[in-house]
Amino acid sequence: MFRSRLAHIFAGTLLAGLVSRLLVLVMTIIMARQLSPDGYGVFTFATGTAMLIAQLAGMGWPALMSRLIPVFRIQQNWSALRALIRWGDAVVLMGSVAAFLIVLAAIFTPGFDQSLQAGLVLTLILIFPASLMVSRRAQLAGARRPAIGIIFAEALPAAAVILVALIGGLASALPAVATFGLAATVSAVLSTYVFRLAVPRETWQARPQGEPRAWMARALPLLLGNSSQQVMHRMDVVMLGPLSSLLEVGYFGAAFRLTYLMTFPQVVLMQVMTPLLSESIAARDEPAMWRHFRMAVIFSLVTVTPVSLLLGVCSEPIVTLIFGHDFLPSAAPLKVLAISQAFAALTIPCAGLLIAAGRGAIFGLINLVAVLANIGLNFVLIPPLGIMGAALASMGAVTLMFVWQASTIWHNKKSIMAGATLYAAAAVAKNTSATP
Repeated sequence: MFRSRLAHIFAGTLLAGLVSRLLVLVMTIIMARQLSPDGYGVFTFATGTAMLIAQLAGMGWPALMSRLIPVFRIQQNWSALRALIRWGDAVVLMGSVAAFLIVLAAIFTPGFDQSLQAGLVLTLILIFPASLMVSRRAQLAGARRPAIGIIFAEALPAAAVILVALIGGLASALPAVATFGLAATVSAVLSTYVFRLAVPRETWQARPQGEPRAWMARALPLLLGNSSQQVMHRMDVVMLGPLSSLLEVGYFGAAFRLTYLMTFPQVVLMQVMTPLLSESIAARDEPAMWRHFRMAVIFSLVTVTPVSLLLGVCSEPIVTLIFGHDFLPSAAPLKVLAISQAFAALTIPCAGLLIAAGRGAIFGLINLVAVLANIGLNFVLIPPLGIMGAALASMGAVTLMFVWQASTIWHNKKSIMAGATLYAAAAVAKNTSATP
């Protein structure tokens, strides 16, 4: 297995994911110790809001590209591939501009809280580089370069903030956000160059021709589907600010960062498995599809369970050892988030199978309901419970998502491949007819 292409790609991606998330954790520890919980809360609010906007600005196109790029490569449909890339970049740019204007209008709204205004001003710095960075990461995953996408999107910005913090120190959130934004811009430029090299040169010589309306119809369900967990976690941070305080955002952000390592193996695995699922369905290879899914589920269980138990049982000593006694209030939500992330890890392979099998409608519905449930629970629970309310809202929404996804797969296991085969055949026929 380790001699296979899958094993080599997965090993490289796993290593890149581990290094990147460790760097993010180190960045969090250094910033938490150099800044007060309030200062770290401002940084968490600004970066969390910007990354939430980046997930939404692409309107599902980054996830769509990571799935269609390998399909078009197999079909050698270079015209459709170039059109897909061009339309994807256009959608991300337009979405980022719209988000920038909305945030700018919110800043100048009369009576708006001044601390939140300061956080939103810092958010403006990050919107464009974060949106392009998210898009390029998905494109590199589709082009079988997931490790490079992870390094550029996660490791480089975190390393830059760590370097600045160690050399000159961080007196406030402003230099940290500025450094993060500059590094994200460099990452976006570098990933653009690498992606152009990773895609076959015939793509750039072909005349763009595709079906943007059909792609948009497929991208929108993926908007909530693939981004739902990240949207929910960042929605907690965004809603904690106005419903509680940026101090609470700092406590919650520290707790969440400790659980950040829990789901990285599953995310890395699915960045490799998702293109392979698309390829196996395009080739109508049912055994390969189910084999990939079973491997992903077993891997998720083995990697997430021990960490969840450790963080749940030893939350207080872990928090005080890593962040200091000022962050002790982070221990209570950490217990809940450890359980929440365990369920989140199990939703990742379920999501990959549902998308690959052409069940985008039910997949989108599940995640739409989960996100709405998270938002509703945040409104209800944050005012009386603060950070514990945000953690409980996250756990409730993620548990709902996992149970619904798993039951859908279980009740449709006999027909899911038939639907996937029809879905792939329709896609092949449509893309072939679109080729000049």
